[in-house]
Amino acid sequence: MIFDGLDFRSKKDDAWYACGVVLDGKKLRVKFKDFVESFHDEVFSIADFSTHREIEQFLLRFRPTSMPIEENECSKVIEGMMVSATYTRDGLVRFFDAIVDAVNYKEHTPGKCICTYLLFWQHGPAEGNITAASIDDICLIMSGAIDPRVTEFAKLVREKLRGASSQSSFTSKAPFLSKKTSSNQTLIKLQASFSEFSGDGDSRNGGSSEGREKFKIQLNDQDRDMGGVKDTGFHHYIILENLEKNLSPVLMTEFIHEHTSITAQAYVFLSLSAETYARGALVLNSKSKLKRIYEFINNPNHFIVSSSGRPWVIAEDMLRNGTFNINLQSLQLKCKNQNTESKLIIVRLGTDEYMRAKQLKEIYMEFRDHVNILVEKLDMEEKKNLNPSSAN
Repeated sequence: MIFDGLDFRSKKDDAWYACGVVLDGKKLRVKFKDFVESFHDEVFSIADFSTHREIEQFLLRFRPTSMPIEENECSKVIEGMMVSATYTRDGLVRFFDAIVDAVNYKEHTPGKCICTYLLFWQHGPAEGNITAASIDDICLIMSGAIDPRVTEFAKLVREKLRGASSQSSFTSKAPFLSKKTSSNQTLIKLQASFSEFSGDGDSRNGGSSEGREKFKIQLNDQDRDMGGVKDTGFHHYIILENLEKNLSPVLMTEFIHEHTSITAQAYVFLSLSAETYARGALVLNSKSKLKRIYEFINNPNHFIVSSSGRPWVIAEDMLRNGTFNINLQSLQLKCKNQNTESKLIIVRLGTDEYMRAKQLKEIYMEFRDHVNILVEKLDMEEKKNLNPSSAN
């Protein structure tokens, strides 16, 4: 059994453990690195999941292994950060997530940190309590891709759920959180249809009334995650949702560069008049740099919000690649009054603004999940009517 950089939050005691996984048909077996006996394994079947939300919550139990911090790197741990930390009770040492409530920095030699950290526990036996910890107790939570066998298992579950929904009547309740599938699908379909209708793909950006610039997006149907991308000249990009409609791409570029030192091309897409938000994209020719931007946006310790408090939402938990040819000038907003242009700020964990952004994101996600259900229903009905023989 190979244990290669994967942690799992156990269903038995809610603690994080180093693990490996085995996909056996319709079952996923989680084997723990420190408990080799098979009776410690946790086994999950696709039959255990009845909603998309359940499988998405299950995926959140996996993440890359958290990294210990060197004694001379203690300054990396800052107030408001989410960390993985050890909690000891009755001689049993386990890892749980906690927020750094306060830091008492002290001068010390590079080889021995004597700083003290107050941790506000998010789950586990000490949930809701604050305790003191040293640098040896704390690990940095890492982001990135997880074992492909886990994502393959999730794919099998989603296929089962889609099959079940196609055989039953449609219901609008029980929205689901689909990281891989978003209302961005609808955008791509609309753009493709418009391109076929217009012949040459002419379009305008919402907010700009000057000229007609060509607006072309060519997306590779075989989109792959960042691990399978080769430097073939394709662009690497992420799709963003829930942006302000008057957000300037130039402002997006400047904001990202200010916080990551990376210059990306930013776009704000055409939105319908009935929509209260816009979609956009960040595009680079470097997958490693785009990954750094993704991790910055997806950092659980903060939200990127507009001046009105609207939080950015990443459409998918993957980096895409493909040809991406858009005339930047056609997508930049022409605001007569610069004061009407949306600004961008960071709200950090532990603040009222963070909690408000979290609530607004949850509201948007519920809306998006409902749209996803409608898209699946539309797709199913279209197939029945456009190709009755294959539907049977």
